[in-house]
Amino acid sequence: MSQFQSLVEALVILVALCATAIFLRKHRVILTEEQGVFGRLTTDFALPAVILLSLSKVPFSSQALIPAVILFAVSIGIMVPAWLIGKAMGLNRKTLGSIVLVAGFGGSSTLGLSLIRRVFHNNPLVMRDSVLIGEYGALLSVFTFGVAVAIYFGRDENRRETLWEACSPFFTSPIFIAMVLGTAISFIGLPQGNVVIQLFEDVLRVSGQSLIVLVAFSIGLALRPIAVRELAGLIVVAVLLKLLAEPLLAWALAMSFELPHLERELLVLQAAMPSGAIAAVLAKRYGCDGAVASAMVVATAFISLISLPLTLYLGG
Repeated sequence: MSQFQSLVEALVILVALCATAIFLRKHRVILTEEQGVFGRLTTDFALPAVILLSLSKVPFSSQALIPAVILFAVSIGIMVPAWLIGKAMGLNRKTLGSIVLVAGFGGSSTLGLSLIRRVFHNNPLVMRDSVLIGEYGALLSVFTFGVAVAIYFGRDENRRETLWEACSPFFTSPIFIAMVLGTAISFIGLPQGNVVIQLFEDVLRVSGQSLIVLVAFSIGLALRPIAVRELAGLIVVAVLLKLLAEPLLAWALAMSFELPHLERELLVLQAAMPSGAIAAVLAKRYGCDGAVASAMVVATAFISLISLPLTLYLGG
């Protein structure tokens, strides 16, 4: 199956890069103390470049706005049961923040687009709708609620802070600035053929190409041995919420809004993606349990080798 092969190829690349980071760490080419450097380069350099370029190059389409809003709502909504289950399990705040992040946010804008391109033979109409759903549905939820959740749960437990004090750094972060600027540009547009604009876009494109390496290295450096019993329980929660509950909720909302078959299929596929590596990066970057988040991201990615084809089969 082409979609299965595409997923395997993407996972092999991610795992290989993570293994490379672990190998380099073991041989002290990269030091453990440098984990934060890769996290900051991801969230403050590569991701803003990807966001700004993607949003400024993709125009709005009313056809894809409804599934984008549904994906946004589903990503946020699934964090509520993740928080409730984590509280019932007695998790500490940093681990609780990691399970909330991993359960809520998938790889819709990276792995999802790659898979959809294979399934639909790079159909321009399909790719346009897929980009809009992924960018405005998945990425916006990550770069708003995701960062806010990571900051809130990852803050120093000995400090007494209000929610605004914990989340306010996000509104001055490169991610938020790029999101606002890119959205504004997508409305007004940019003149085509301008040398300066073309050069600026090329800089953003080259900067964004470093994202997969930085994300994989951030995960690889954050991975640590974890007690099997603790990890097994968290993996079960992440899998049930991210790979089962989220696509089912997306499908139910798509049916209730009577979305056309194509938009419904694209929405469910993107909702069924495994937990995104960005969830682990945000967890580590803002003080949550990065090792637990990384382990759950890798686990959901491997389990999705079964769940994704099954989702495609059941969805027709």
